Amino acid sequence: MRALAIALLAALAAVGLCRPAGAEDARDFYRGKTVRIVIGVGVGGGYDNYAHMLAPYLARELGASIVVESLPGAGQLVALNRVYAGLPDGLTILFLNGTPAALGQLIEQDNARYDLTKMEHLGIVNSSPWMWLAGPKSGILRPQDAMVPGRKVLWGGTGPTGGLSDGASITCEALKLDCKVILGYKSSSDVVLAVERGELDSIYVSDSSSLHYVQGGRTHAIVALSRARSKLLPETPTIFETAEIDPKAAAMIDFRSALDSIGRILVTTPGVPADKLAVLREAIHKTLTDPAVIAEGNASERLIDYRDANEARDMTTRALTGVSAEEKEIVRHAVLDKFR
Repeated sequence: MRALAIALLAALAAVGLCRPAGAEDARDFYRGKTVRIVIGVGVGGGYDNYAHMLAPYLARELGASIVVESLPGAGQLVALNRVYAGLPDGLTILFLNGTPAALGQLIEQDNARYDLTKMEHLGIVNSSPWMWLAGPKSGILRPQDAMVPGRKVLWGGTGPTGGLSDGASITCEALKLDCKVILGYKSSSDVVLAVERGELDSIYVSDSSSLHYVQGGRTHAIVALSRARSKLLPETPTIFETAEIDPKAAAMIDFRSALDSIGRILVTTPGVPADKLAVLREAIHKTLTDPAVIAEGNASERLIDYRDANEARDMTTRALTGVSAEEKEIVRHAVLDKFR
């Protein structure tokens, strides 16, 4: 019996030695800590709503307190630059629109002091087609209404590459519209309010946010700016179904649609230690595959379409390396200069 007890103790000791102590220590590190989810837009929009929906589930997985912090400015640049240069302590998660973040880096936007390929990717929450919505006072019911000679179409956005604004600029360039994109709004909800009042005509926005604005009667959907219809607004046609699109315009719309597929991504500061990064990724994986989270997202039209950290990194890298110098310059001019 004594020999058996000694053998059992030795076996248990061996199991303890083989267990990844670093991962266990990192899990202990998060217990009782405060983790920030930073969003680069104002409160009340889609990112704020998504972050608050996910926060209690992520808190449970980490054993930590989760605080959602809004850090708007320059179309996410303030949040991106700050988190990129922050302490790599694993206590800050940046929840952002990966599409304009990649675009800002691609066109070398002024004051873009980050590199998405060097940030630590945690996963994609959701990606979806983006929509062209118009206001009740705009007189725009289909794309052709905006193509009338002499018609100026007013769009709203946050910063030059804030998603709303650069998407509007690329749409105007592709369809050869006479547009003005007005910057400085804090979030999509502020832009929609201006559209509803008739101060603006249109907004380019994700289909999940579009659903709320359309169902509330504040806007109506013109088209999905992609080749596939939105699952949330399936009655709305795509731009390819409603207008004649020449090859150059199609290439530009396809380029923007590919950027849109990066979607709502979660990243953190470069250099977070591997053990803490592994714990964060595991907690996010469990959160975004939790049936309760998916059900809550479905009920509130905040859909979950989870892709893991490796796929998120690969999609971002492809978006940043698949554009020619000529195409990059056309996009840069449209986004930063032409429609201001």
